[in-house]
Amino acid sequence: MGKPTSRKKSEIKKKRKHSEELRLLSRQIIHIANSGLTRTYFLRETSGLISDFFDSGHLRILLRVYDDPERFEWLQYQKDSFTYHFLPQPDNNKSVRDNSGAEIYPHWKYILSDYFNRSLPFFTKRGSFFTGYLTGQVKKQQSLKQTGILEYINEKEIKSLLITPFLSDNKTIGIIELHSQDKKFLSGFDFDLVEMFLQTLGITLINQYIQAALQERVKELTCLYGMSQIAEQSFITVKDLIHRTMNLLPPAWQYPEIIRSRIMLDGKDYSTQVNIKEVDKLSADIIIDNKKRGKIEVIYIERRPVLDEGPFLKEERKLIDLLAGELARLIEKRESDEDKENLLNQLHHADRLATVGELAAGVAHELNEPLGNILGFAQLAGKNPNIPEQVRKDLDKIIKSSLHAREIINKLMFFSRLLPSKKEKINLNSVIEDSLYFFQSRCYRDGIELITSLAENLPAIFADPVQINQVIINIIVNALQAMPGGGKLEIKTISDRDEVILTIQDSGHGMSKEIQDQIFDPFFTTKRAGAGLGLGLSVVHGIISSCGGTIKVDSEPDKGTSFEIKLPLNNNSGE
Repeated sequence: MGKPTSRKKSEIKKKRKHSEELRLLSRQIIHIANSGLTRTYFLRETSGLISDFFDSGHLRILLRVYDDPERFEWLQYQKDSFTYHFLPQPDNNKSVRDNSGAEIYPHWKYILSDYFNRSLPFFTKRGSFFTGYLTGQVKKQQSLKQTGILEYINEKEIKSLLITPFLSDNKTIGIIELHSQDKKFLSGFDFDLVEMFLQTLGITLINQYIQAALQERVKELTCLYGMSQIAEQSFITVKDLIHRTMNLLPPAWQYPEIIRSRIMLDGKDYSTQVNIKEVDKLSADIIIDNKKRGKIEVIYIERRPVLDEGPFLKEERKLIDLLAGELARLIEKRESDEDKENLLNQLHHADRLATVGELAAGVAHELNEPLGNILGFAQLAGKNPNIPEQVRKDLDKIIKSSLHAREIINKLMFFSRLLPSKKEKINLNSVIEDSLYFFQSRCYRDGIELITSLAENLPAIFADPVQINQVIINIIVNALQAMPGGGKLEIKTISDRDEVILTIQDSGHGMSKEIQDQIFDPFFTTKRAGAGLGLGLSVVHGIISSCGGTIKVDSEPDKGTSFEIKLPLNNNSGE
């Protein structure tokens, strides 16, 4: 063998240089792959390095998603412009289009399906398709026409085209394409080294995808683990539950530094941030008892590459749906626990009230005897003709006060009597006057004008007087509580054919339509905790219904409330 010529020495030296440069590039790409970047940032950096190294400026990669054979990830890098998203599996019978609607290069489908005759001069031993100096021969090759390669080369005015398949277990799992307007593209490279580098790149892309996907799964599992920890806390309120859930959301997404979280429940926005700039948004409804109560939102405030659902992954869609379902379950459980606790407290309170009622009845009975003695001795002393006039006046005051106290005790015993319900003919006006006996001084003290308009000769009704008394007292108590700053309370009775009508109207703060729909439900109350049981109006409704009557409420916020009660004249039905 003769000595190598200077030209061959130059080529060998150049190939060695390229070989070292390719090794350095491989190390650099592997280093970037292990740096923890998100998938899109990694691909942007890598594609820029490769395009610049080969002086192509045009790079496209199609790679099968390792855990989903029906999907491919697709990227394009061209003059500092980067595009990345997912595609369905290419099909020979269908055109594949990207998010903008443009058809993805059809010749890729043929390369993926191994359609080409690889004995043609455009193919290397490793299966790469390269035109280079052979562009003219490609244009003469009739068998390439139906694949779309010729149309593609003419449309893009490509002078050199390299398409290398990524192989795994002798199966094509992806493609990398570089093309150039230079006919001498890659002329100084050892093509075997270029192909080996590109195969290494394919493996790196797959490994980095697995790492990136694993990082995303770890973040998702961390978020779900945080939710499970929140769920274990027995005494957390619904408000704290929502705020802690919002804090879990940003770290679980790809770009936590530009993400904002928001949770809305029952019309209330729990986000502490105002005027959030929404560029892209992913949301899921909070469904509780088959009713939409709110939603969870994650919001990007800056643009990011398009993936499965805008810039969001399909796994992120699954995660937010799962979180919305878990949050709904926890809210429902918390509300159920709170309702159970409130109900238990109300039952305890009701039991105490019953005990107090029995005690009040007993005390009233016990007070009757000493009160009778006071009244009797005062009256007896008043009959003495020799007592001074001032003493006589004082005795009259004692007698009047004793009579007043006895009347209060008699009405209290009547109201708290523990007897079975007994209906009888009663005059509604008389029951109203007895009920108002308890409230006249309070109305005067609280600045409430009490107006009564009771119809004369009102027909008798058939009802239990104690229960009707309870109805009137309950409604008046609610009316007085609705007018803490004073107001007007009007009570009116009229007769209309075969019924009497009682109207109790106040000028208090009123009620919304939503509250009106629930006021007769047991244990529903708008009062603060411990201020009421929510049983009064439900009991009122039950009493009126047992009498064969009806009760209707009419109210508007800040315009007062009116109760209209209709009771039949002839109703001898039992309880």
